[in-house]
Amino acid sequence: MSQHSFSAGVKSELSKKYGADEEGLLAEFAAILNTAAHISEDCRSIQIQSEQEAIIKKVFTLAEKLFRIRMTVSVRMGKHHEVVQYLASLTEPTLVQRILDELGLLSRTGEIRYIRRIPEEHITKSSSEQAYIRGAFLGEGSLADPHKTYHLELVGNCREHQGALQDMMRHFDLDVRMIVRNRKKQSVYVLYLKEGEQIVDLLNVMQAYTALMDLENIRIEKEVRNQINRSVNCEAANLQKVVNAALKQVEDIEYLIQHSGWESLPPPLAQMARIRLEHQDESLQELGRLLDPPVGRSGVNHRLRKLSQMAEKLRQEQKNEA
Repeated sequence: MSQHSFSAGVKSELSKKYGADEEGLLAEFAAILNTAAHISEDCRSIQIQSEQEAIIKKVFTLAEKLFRIRMTVSVRMGKHHEVVQYLASLTEPTLVQRILDELGLLSRTGEIRYIRRIPEEHITKSSSEQAYIRGAFLGEGSLADPHKTYHLELVGNCREHQGALQDMMRHFDLDVRMIVRNRKKQSVYVLYLKEGEQIVDLLNVMQAYTALMDLENIRIEKEVRNQINRSVNCEAANLQKVVNAALKQVEDIEYLIQHSGWESLPPPLAQMARIRLEHQDESLQELGRLLDPPVGRSGVNHRLRKLSQMAEKLRQEQKNEA
């Protein structure tokens, strides 16, 4: 699954989700305009474009539900007749200003102009904040493929709006961070989450429940895979330790025999040495069964340690003599 397809799937689901009341619908529409719309300086036109048809359908539906206004929808085609962008536009100045005014996004102090802000006076409930966050994600959000990494972003070019959106998201205990990036000689302000659990919480806030379940399943699969890998790595490390220990034991026994002979070893240690040399790949427990009489794992470990100590002592004596 690519980043685009997972992110697109989340937005497709959110595009079909509508607030339960008018305030929620107004909040979501305001968020989409604040994050995705091009609004002319004189407030005479609105244009929203997206690669996803579902988002444009939602914009059209919200304008009709809230204001009984039908926006114009068109499609921009590529060179090979593929769809490049869907566009929703409104070019009737009176209607544009009516929408902005009712959403709390129109300044009438002096010259009429659009102001990008969160209209808190129209967002009085937690459900309306959820709707605004949902609209903001539709307008400027993206989500990486969680099979690869956990990373969610909302990218906007207005610091004040992004800061207010960050505060709103923190009302839901989301640890949203902001960074500044330079893009085409312009600064953009990026809100981001990098933990899987936090992204799940945000999907829950936005009511993207299908995407939430998909992400949870991916998180479980990754955790199980990581646990298996850790277990395998641990077993491999332990096996390597056993192999290294066996090689060292064989090396010590061969050194003792070469420099002191078998007669220098007490019978129990001589028997242990022979068994270890003949069965270099066996575990301590199996070596104990081969002894006569058999001994337990700790007894085998004690004898082998004793042989290693004797070898080390002999090495030190020969070093001193040299």
